[in-house]
Amino acid sequence: MMKKAFAAAVLAAMTMSAQAGVLINEGFDNVASLASNGWLFVSNSTPGGVTPGWFQGAAIFNAQSGNIASYAQANYNNAPAGGQIDSWLITPTFDASLGATVSFYLRAAGEGYVDQVNFGFVNADGSLTGTALTTVSPVPVNGWTQYTAWVGANVLGSTRFAFEYTGAADSSNAVGLDSLTVDVPEPASLALIAGGLLGLGAMRRRARR
Repeated sequence: MMKKAFAAAVLAAMTMSAQAGVLINEGFDNVASLASNGWLFVSNSTPGGVTPGWFQGAAIFNAQSGNIASYAQANYNNAPAGGQIDSWLITPTFDASLGATVSFYLRAAGEGYVDQVNFGFVNADGSLTGTALTTVSPVPVNGWTQYTAWVGANVLGSTRFAFEYTGAADSSNAVGLDSLTVDVPEPASLALIAGGLLGLGAMRRRARR
């Protein structure tokens, strides 16, 4: 009986977390609308190029999910020949005080190029936290590759997650970003687990009398 009750409490908590913990679920169907939904676009390329940073996918390959062009793209035209690319796409703020997991897919186009994307958690104002971003260089060209970043509880509070497309324009080609989710534990789930364990403790005490 005890084992069944414990399993039921944990399963219920896990189910609630899975259903309610996703704060951001972005398929990039409309990149132009992201800014109005709290996303930040920052272009620090030197000098600036023809394309202004991240933009709607140009169907140079199929999206990871959804219609063919439903992904965010950045390319070598973010800076002119001889220039340095530095294009940022940053999520809206979210609360990571209980921890957070970020999942997404990256893909590059064109053999022989070195497309680089850095990613990681940043401060709410978009500045770096002091922890180095993770670097993918070169981004794989033979299909979409899933990446996951995680931070534990009580490390960050209000935060954002950032993507930086960077590198020399002459050696870069194009990258895509798709299917991003930000998942955090739900306080209700934690309370349910705690309540279930307390209840089991009470049951055990009564059984011993």
